[in-house]
This record gives sequence, C-alpha cells and structure tokens, in this order.
Amino acid sequence: MTILVCRGNAVILIIITLSKMGTFIRSRGLIVLFLGLFMRSLCGTAQSLDSLENLLSGNSLSSEEYLTVCDDLSWGYLDHDFGKSRQYALLGIERAKSDKNPLMEARLYRNLGVAYYMNSQMDTALAYLNRSLEKAVHLNDEQLEAAVYSAIGNLHNVSGDYKEALTYYLKALPIFERYNNKDRIRSLLGNIATLYFSLINLNQAEKYYMELEKASEEANDLYNIGRAYEGFSKIALKRNDFRSSLEYSEKAAEIFHKGGYKSSEAIALQGIAMVYYLDFKDYAKAKEYALKALKLTQEIGYGADIVGSLNILSNIYFNEKDYVNCLNSAREAIATDTTDANVTTNLYANMVRAGIFLNNHQETLEYFDKYRRLIDIRSSTEFERAMAELEKKYQTEKKELRIRNLEKEKRLHFIIYLVSTFGLFLFLLVLYLRTKTIKANEELNRQKIIQLEQEKQLIAAQAVMSGETAERTRLARDLHDGLGGMLSAVKLNLFDMKQNVIIEEEDVARFNKVMEMLDASIRELRRVAHNMMPETLSRYGLKSALNDFCNNFRNVKFHYFGTEQRLEKKIETVIHRAATELINNALKHSGAETVNVQLVCGPDLISLNVQDDGKGFDTAAETSGAGLDNIRTRVAAVNGSMNIHSAPGEGTEVDVEIKIL
Repeated sequence: MTILVCRGNAVILIIITLSKMGTFIRSRGLIVLFLGLFMRSLCGTAQSLDSLENLLSGNSLSSEEYLTVCDDLSWGYLDHDFGKSRQYALLGIERAKSDKNPLMEARLYRNLGVAYYMNSQMDTALAYLNRSLEKAVHLNDEQLEAAVYSAIGNLHNVSGDYKEALTYYLKALPIFERYNNKDRIRSLLGNIATLYFSLINLNQAEKYYMELEKASEEANDLYNIGRAYEGFSKIALKRNDFRSSLEYSEKAAEIFHKGGYKSSEAIALQGIAMVYYLDFKDYAKAKEYALKALKLTQEIGYGADIVGSLNILSNIYFNEKDYVNCLNSAREAIATDTTDANVTTNLYANMVRAGIFLNNHQETLEYFDKYRRLIDIRSSTEFERAMAELEKKYQTEKKELRIRNLEKEKRLHFIIYLVSTFGLFLFLLVLYLRTKTIKANEELNRQKIIQLEQEKQLIAAQAVMSGETAERTRLARDLHDGLGGMLSAVKLNLFDMKQNVIIEEEDVARFNKVMEMLDASIRELRRVAHNMMPETLSRYGLKSALNDFCNNFRNVKFHYFGTEQRLEKKIETVIHRAATELINNALKHSGAETVNVQLVCGPDLISLNVQDDGKGFDTAAETSGAGLDNIRTRVAAVNGSMNIHSAPGEGTEVDVEIKIL
C-alpha cells in the first residue's frame, strides 16, 4: 500500500506496509518511504543530475536559474543520496537569502525537510518543514502551503501520530480541490485511506480506496490503481478473506513490476507472502515471496523498507518453529531501523517468543520490557473517535467552501436580502433575548424555591431528630433510674421476706418462678433503655457502643479504622442508630450468614459501611418499609449521604458518609 506525493513533474512514492502479526499482536501498519521517477525538465529538455551539477558549477546561470537547479538537484537526490540532497538544498537556501527570494527559500526548506524525513531524522525534518510552511503562508502561496501540509502529514503518519497526520491531510485536500489539482487529490485520497487502515477503521479506509480507484481509472493512472488494489488486499486480509487478498496483491504486484516501482512491488510481494503463511500454511512459498521482497528493498536501500521484509520473514520463521532465524531476522530488522512503533512492537514480540524457546533469558527479559513499553503508549479508540470528528469537520468545511463560492456569484442579491431582513433580525433577536431572560429568571426563582424547601425540610428533620434524641435520653434515664430502681427494690424486699417467712414447700417453686420473671423484666427493661440511648455511647463514644452492640451477635464482625475521637453527640447518635438499624435489617430480612460492619474516622469525614452476604434486593423496586428512608433522612440532617449497592442474590452493601465540620 502506498502514499503518493507529487512535486511538479517529480513524484514521491510513500509506501505503507502493514504486516499482520498472527494472533500475537494487532498491527496498525508500517509506513516507509521511497523516492523515485525524477523527471524534472529545464528549458524543455530532460536533464540528468550530472548535467545539472555541471550547469551549477559554471558561471553562466542567472540567480533564478541557479536557484532552480539547486531546487531540482536537492529534490532529485532524495531517493538515493541524502548528503547531496542536503548539500544542494543548503546552497540554494544561502543564495535565496542573499538574493532576497523568499519563494525559492521556502521551496528549498521544503526539500531539506523532506530529505531529513527520508533519512528518518524526524525532529529536524519537522523543524525545516515548519519553516517552509511559515514562509509559504506569509507569501500566500497556497499550492506550496498544501504541499508542505502533505509532507508534514506524512511525517506524523510515519511517526504513528495519526491524529495530527489526518489534520494536515485534511488541510491540504481542500486547497488541491480548489485548484482542481487531480494528481494531488489522488495522492491524498490514498494517504487518507492508508491512515484509516492504520487505525483499523476498515470501512473508512475502503471508502477512500474506492474513491482512489475510481479517480485513477478516469485518469488512466495505473500506479494509483495498483495502490488501490494493494489497499483492498490488506483490507481483505484483515477480514480474513484470504483469497481476495491474494488476488488483489497479485494484481498490484504485476502493475508495480511493469512500471518499475520496486518498493511498491516489494510491499505487494509481502502481502502475497502473508496470505501463504497465514491461510495456506505454505511456509516455503511464503518465504520465497518474502525473500524476493527483501531483495528488492535491499536494492533500494531504505531501512524502513528492509525492516518490513525482515519482519515478514521473522513471522514466517517463527511459524516454521525455526526460532534461530526468527531471532536473527528480528535482530537485523531492529539494528536497521526502529522508526515505526507498530513493526518494532511485533519484532520485540518475536524476539521474546523465540528467546523463550531458545532459553535466551537475559535478552528475552530485555526485549519484553521494550515490548511492554511500546504497548503501553499505543491506543486506538480515542484516535478513531478524533479521526471521525476531523472527517466531519472536513466535510463541513468542504460544504462551506462551496457555499462561499456561490455567495460570491450572488453577492448583490445577498446584500439586498441582508438589508431588507436586518430590521426583522434585530427584532427577533431582541424578542429572543427578552424571552431568554424571562425564562432564566423563572428558572432562577424555581431553583430558589426548591432550595428553600430543601432547607425547610432539613431544619424540620434536624428539629425532629434533636427532639427525638432528647426524648429518648429522658425515657432511657427514667426507665433505668426510675422504674429499674423500683423493680430492683421489689426484688430485694421479696428476697428479705423469703429469709424471714416460712414458705410452704409447694409455694417455693412459685416464689422462685416469680423471682426469675422479675429478673427477666429487669434485664428487658435495661435492654430497652440501652437501645433507646446506650450508656456506652454517652460515656465512651461511638466505637465502644458499636463494638458492644456487634458482640451481641455471633455472625456480626466489627472493624474500626482511624483515630479515636469523640464527635458531636448528634452525629454519634445518627451513626449509631443507622448502624443498629442496618444490622437488624440484615439479620432479619436478608438471610445473611455474615455481616461486616466497618467504621472509619478521619479528620474531616466519618464513614460507616455495613455489608452482608444475604439474598440482596432490587434497589429500584419499591419497598413497603420506611427504615432505609428514615436512615437517609437522619443522615441528610447532619450533612451526610447514604448509598445502597445491592442486587438479587448478590448481598447488600450500604455506605454512610458524614462530613465533620
């Protein structure tokens, strides 16, 4: 699969290889670069690079001619000599600055940026491309501006920053459409399709490849037809339609072979190799095509191309269980180039897997760590969402561009219409603002009323709770000290009477029964008084009171965390009442075997958690009891909240949190 970028009569072929990594890893795509077909003409006659260098060494060239030759040489050497490409770009930039020719300076900065990009020096490439873009925008040269956008998009694409890549592609595409530059449009259609494929957004990728195929057939552009076939091949491979994938790869390879596009042919051969080893399990045949692809990429000499072929071979060797060659191929690929994170991840994975079988423990651990780091930084879901948003933005901008062109043709009618409707617009605007203000005031008043009602309910709840607490305290004290004391006195008097009075033998049992009933009454009285307002809570605090209460039940466990501190009496009472009510509910209604109660006291927050393993209930269903609602009301009255988590058959968990002011 390829990305095509044109420059005048020159053509850059940017090849994208997606290497499927079996079931071990999901590959997004390998992006590599190839420059070819330098056909720049000077004064109507084709010039070789050598003849252009001879021209440059002479003294007969004007300033404009000198800069044009530097432009041609720096661009022409991109595909095979980075040093010369850089040299002539820098010579031209120096001359352009001296001659105050900002347009040629911008073009040569673009060439220099692409040269560094071809040499995999991405940061330097981006710096020079941004400098070229700044000058192109300043000069209002939209064609050069769009060309630089495409180059920056390719750079981000290679680096795996797909969101930024698509942003720049969609900046360039409307400009090329405005100038009806069909060659550039086809180039970007292929680039965008390839990018969506890298994001595993197969439907969008297929849509753009179909547009590329249609546009290329209309222009009889065989090379881009080959690109479309290659794209369809890789989409079919992702969908496990291996027969279709093989058919499209073979068609693409034939087109690229006839046209002499070695790098593209190598990518198509890699696709054929993948089908043979993934579907047919014919590893010998797969290796044959992969080695052909490797030979072609080695002839070209670009590291990323070579890595793509070695990656395929490494996968094949692993499937053959030839772990030594699998490891060696992966090592060679990593030593050659690690620009593309997707392919590098697969190579690390192969080295880890092969190393395990070969017992290379140290190297396996080293590359496992590298593999894990690469995996951690890769994400696709958010990128795909961002891509969809950018696609919508592009479609919107495209429609707005058409609307603006139509408005230019009808500007006079629009002005007349604008003047005639301006008054009505102002009237509607004022009416709208007035209505909006009225609605806003009504909403504000409604919110105030709701707030006042809530405050009223809160105050009422606090008053009821305070009165209830006071009344419970009084009743508990009266029962314990008053009635409890009287019953104890009655018991003592009866005991004294027994000592001084002779009781018939048949009345002794009845007397003892009365004493037992009196003891039971005293215990019940103390239990009722304790439940109304536990003495432990008043004297020793919440922790001791809850601990005492939980100890009354064999299957209730109490846990306390935090600092031991006394809280406001009102808060302690609310927490204690909530805990006892929730524990009783769990024991009576849930059929729980274990109830865990946890109390956490912090400096500004107290948290109660009651959890049981009972039958649970549907929290959305209506309940007949008011116990939980009463707890929620009491908790809200002291600036707290209560949350219930339960489902049928899954137990119940209730969280109560109260802020300590």
